[in-house]
Amino acid sequence: MKSPALRMATAALCAATAFSTTCYVNDLAAAADTPPVVQLPTDCRAAKAEFHPLTAGDLWELKVELADAVARLEKRLDAAGENGADWRKYLQLNRLESQLKKGKTPDLAVLDALHARYTADHEGLELVWFLDVRQALRRYRETARNVGDPGLQKRYEQLLDFLAVHLAAYAAKPTAEEAVLIGQAVGQLEEARQAPALVRAIRHHFLRPNLLLRVSADLVAAGIAAPVNETAPVHEVILGTDVYGTGHTTGRVRAQMSPDETRGVIDAIFLGGVETRNVGYHGPVRIYSLGSTRVGACKRFWIDAAGLGSLPAVSNAATTTTITDIQSRRGSRCIERIAWRRTCKQKEQAECIASRRAERRLNDRIDQQAAEKIRQANRAFMDKFRAPLAQRKLFPQQLRFTTTREALHVTSLQADQSQLGAPSAPPQLPEGVDLALSVHESMINNLASSALAGTTLRAEAFEAAIVSLLGELPEQLKADEDQEGWAVSFSRLRQPISVTFVEGGFRVTVRGQRFYRGEESYPGMDVTADYKIEQGFRAVRQGDLQILPPGFVPGGDRKLSPREIAIRKLLQRRFGKIFKPEMMGEGFVPPGEWSKVGKIMPVQLACKDGWLTVAWRRAPTEQTVAQNRAITGGGR
Repeated sequence: MKSPALRMATAALCAATAFSTTCYVNDLAAAADTPPVVQLPTDCRAAKAEFHPLTAGDLWELKVELADAVARLEKRLDAAGENGADWRKYLQLNRLESQLKKGKTPDLAVLDALHARYTADHEGLELVWFLDVRQALRRYRETARNVGDPGLQKRYEQLLDFLAVHLAAYAAKPTAEEAVLIGQAVGQLEEARQAPALVRAIRHHFLRPNLLLRVSADLVAAGIAAPVNETAPVHEVILGTDVYGTGHTTGRVRAQMSPDETRGVIDAIFLGGVETRNVGYHGPVRIYSLGSTRVGACKRFWIDAAGLGSLPAVSNAATTTTITDIQSRRGSRCIERIAWRRTCKQKEQAECIASRRAERRLNDRIDQQAAEKIRQANRAFMDKFRAPLAQRKLFPQQLRFTTTREALHVTSLQADQSQLGAPSAPPQLPEGVDLALSVHESMINNLASSALAGTTLRAEAFEAAIVSLLGELPEQLKADEDQEGWAVSFSRLRQPISVTFVEGGFRVTVRGQRFYRGEESYPGMDVTADYKIEQGFRAVRQGDLQILPPGFVPGGDRKLSPREIAIRKLLQRRFGKIFKPEMMGEGFVPPGEWSKVGKIMPVQLACKDGWLTVAWRRAPTEQTVAQNRAITGGGR
């Protein structure tokens, strides 16, 4: 199987990007004096004394923020023509603009009605221009509701008590459920502009990166390494001699990491030579020569938040020439002798000129070839990763690349202002492997919540997204030929999809508020699969899928309705193909130019304390097996 974690890591790596962090993540750097985690519940209760009554000034600041978001949306709708006009009509932007022009407290009933339009399940409302208005509108109307409200302080104190209880529970035993509750409470505090020091302290402890990827220098080098064997025409004018010939370039490209703490840096190095056979025309003579140029070149690439970039290539060349013959066009021996003397005298200067020109030609050629590949890579990065995520406000809050001599490292944080990251440092990545990944359950849960909560996921859109990412639809996701189109609606109030990584295994739960098959609608169900990791790269499902209505207790007084029984059977068939009784790692061949490194096989799969760790190593090729036999003296 291609693990979902690998697919996410691959997207992130295609991805990838220099520290892109929102303002609340930047608060981490300022939290050097943050109290220990065990003190946080006490600090929550102490923060009751810091209550800040909301004022008209707070409301004005949020009105400006909302007006800016509306202006960005209008600009986008203006560019969308007729479709934009339809959206403007649906969203009733004229009513919102009139509320913003009011000098006094806005009409809360109008704001509530307008906000409901932004939270409806219409395709397109998940895009950033709508999301910005929706979030700003929510903050504005909630603040307008709370300005002057005498009950605000009591609700604030209750929220701090709630937060203290769950922080204590989470510090003792972190769980995905507690993380959701704490994240939501912290988000409410920040939106209400309360207890900023406490918010910073909580994020300092519980907003660590939740995805780490390491790619060995050997694997990167294997993907870049390539032989060079090219023949091209040569035309130069050196010291007044018009030179024509053919150049044969041979050598090899290799790669090495350059240590850098701010981005991933890779040097592509070419070592080789150019052999030329030339004829030079200078006045009445023809000069026949052989040229030999030894050359080394380096092209530095980096990967950061903007995608891929590079520095101009640099090279060093040394040319030597051998004059094989000089002939006068008129057959004059005197002219030939003079030409020999002059040519020998100018030979060293000509070789120096030829060396510098060889360097320029090589640099230009490397830069031109690299520029096209960088354009293609950045286009794929933007089209398949950054733009789709950024347009839905799903791009990681932190995505950092660094390099050492031994590896390329990727560190990512997926968490919005109402979510937590990892509460602990990741386990040590295994050594001696080509690819290693640690992903915390919060990364998957946060992304799923941000992407799916309050939406309806339809089969066609889901399958198209998978094909766009992977190039094909995995067999387990293909619907049966006789199966009608399906869809699932997710609630805004419950985690849509969650994973839990525990010692030796993991649990996956899909919580559908409503399911659809064709035109038929069915009640919501929670689908849960428990897996145990057994010897090798193998996950074995423990028992059957658990498919039950939310809150249903097996063996209790309540019985399943006929429609609930019907949807259980349908979901058993559908999700049974996804959550198979046994999932085995079969390895994979990297896409594109990296396919030449061969198959990469799983060597480790482990779960513990909320982290999933996976490691892969390149499978031995026939060539490496033969080389090892030769070294060890082994037989066939």
